[in-house]
Amino acid sequence: MKIYVKTSLQHGRGVFALKPIHKGEMVLTFSGPLVHRARLDNNDYHLQIAEDHYLGASGREDDYVNHSCAPNSGFQGGLTLVALRDIEKNEEITWDYSTAIDEEDFPGFPCRCGATACRGAVASFRYLPLDERLRLQSWLLRYLQEKYFPALLLKSG
Repeated sequence: MKIYVKTSLQHGRGVFALKPIHKGEMVLTFSGPLVHRARLDNNDYHLQIAEDHYLGASGREDDYVNHSCAPNSGFQGGLTLVALRDIEKNEEITWDYSTAIDEEDFPGFPCRCGATACRGAVASFRYLPLDERLRLQSWLLRYLQEKYFPALLLKSG
């Protein structure tokens, strides 16, 4: 594996590249127990993967990948993060949480990613400005692509 968990200066704990990861290369795949929204404990790590379904904590590296508004990885065709650009050894792995979250009642939270293009808050995809949703469309989880950009899926097969 090309990743490891350690202390992150901005996020507490994070996932870092053990060696260089090239653009397009698989970084990690999210896993964990399937949890219905009605049984969700908001104090536990979880990843929304459908309207009312989530992956709970896996106890592995995927539980510690942090958010950035200018991430170096994104989803591609499932629960796998791939490098959006070359990632250097010891660089923190990040992804944009808004590419998975689509809860109507998600209150969001302040973002401290430090990116030049930081939005200032992590929000549900549905509440992002249209230009931001269009920018992120290629890196969404499949359920969001199906919901918001079905024509894109028809083109890609």
